[in-house]
Formats: sequence, structure tokens, C-alpha cells
Amino acid sequence: MSDGRFYLCSYWPLVKTLGGRRAVEAYALPPYANGMSRREPDFEHPMPALTSSSRGRGFVPRLWPGDAVVFTTTKGRWGGVPGRPAHWRLVAVLEIAERFETHAGAAAWYAARGMRPPGNLVVDGNPPLPVPLTLHHGKVHDGDWDAVCAERAADCGVVLACETRVLDLEDPPPILQDDWLALFGTVPNTRTPPEISEAQFDRLLAIADDRRTPPASAVSPRRAA
Repeated sequence: MSDGRFYLCSYWPLVKTLGGRRAVEAYALPPYANGMSRREPDFEHPMPALTSSSRGRGFVPRLWPGDAVVFTTTKGRWGGVPGRPAHWRLVAVLEIAERFETHAGAAAWYAARGMRPPGNLVVDGNPPLPVPLTLHHGKVHDGDWDAVCAERAADCGVVLACETRVLDLEDPPPILQDDWLALFGTVPNTRTPPEISEAQFDRLLAIADDRRTPPASAVSPRRAA
């Protein structure tokens, strides 16, 4: 897929919380869309972006065009299948296409291509999603909850525009603890997303492909040439 490096990252989907599951039902949202008000990343965008809104300077500034990131959920009993052990879901693979040093610069690039900015870009005219469309559905916020994203955008403005190589927001394939142990000898700590080898990347996608039942709307799960 690329000549770059490979990373492993986790995120919280809408279905992580009861409020998020209610948002999915009320607004017909993809259940495995990112659950935050500034989707990080915004998988529903044709070219999602990565920013420092979730992890500060610990991850995004390390990446460059050609690098690829595998996104899984955190551990959970996804899908509510009786008897199924807690597991992870492999939701997406994004490949970095362009790098920008400011949110404004990235927004201008998207605008020049006739695209709205992804939801996690902190720029004028691109407000965060309202609480009812997040995993905090049903809760009340005081209006200052977007301040952290704005502060991090000001502190580290790096934005990575990405091509989507794998995406399933409806029923992504499970990754089990035994899979992690076989690949890494442990369950990887993704708080600061680790770099993984190309062989580990290939094997992880092969495991996911073997367990995938792609919905009609899913992007092809196969790696691009």
C-alpha cells in the first residue's frame, strides 16, 4: 500500500456508550463512527484528517505522507453477542496523503478541492457536532467542552489529510486477544499509537479479511496497489 511506516491506533466509537447507541438509532448514524463531537478521525469524510485533538503532540506530528494507520476500537463486547468475549474491531486503515502545519492551511486545501473540512479541523465555520450526535447523547455540557480541541490546535496545528484504504462503520471484523498475543506477544498499548512492522500490518489485515462480511456501502477492504 505504501513505502511508509505503519501504526496502530484505537478510538471510541458511538456504540461504546448507551447514549451513543441511542444517537445511532435516533439519527441513523453509522454505529462505528467516531463518537466525539470533533470526530477524530472523521471517518465519514471522503478524505479524513488526523489532528492532535486527542493525543496532543504524542502522535500526529510523527507521521508523514506514505505512512498508514490501522484504527481499531478499544476493547469491548461489541455487538452484544451472547457468550462473545470482549474484543476489538478493526474499523479502518488510513494512508497519509498530505501534511499541513496549520488547520487553516489544511482547510484551504480541502476547500480548493471542493470539499468541506473534516469535523476535527478547528477553523471558522466548522463547529463541533452537537452533543446529541455523539457518544454523550442525552447529557448536558456547559459550552466549554470544545476548548481542549481549540487549545491543542493552537499548540500543535499539524493536520494529516488521508486516503481511506479500509473502512467498515457498520459491522467491522473482530480482533481477539489471542490475535494480539500471536502478533505482538502482548496486547499493544495504543494510548500513544505504536509503530508496527509491515509483516504485522499485513497479518492483522489478513485476520480481519478472513472474518469480514462487508456491507454494501463499505470501502473495499483490500489494500490498494
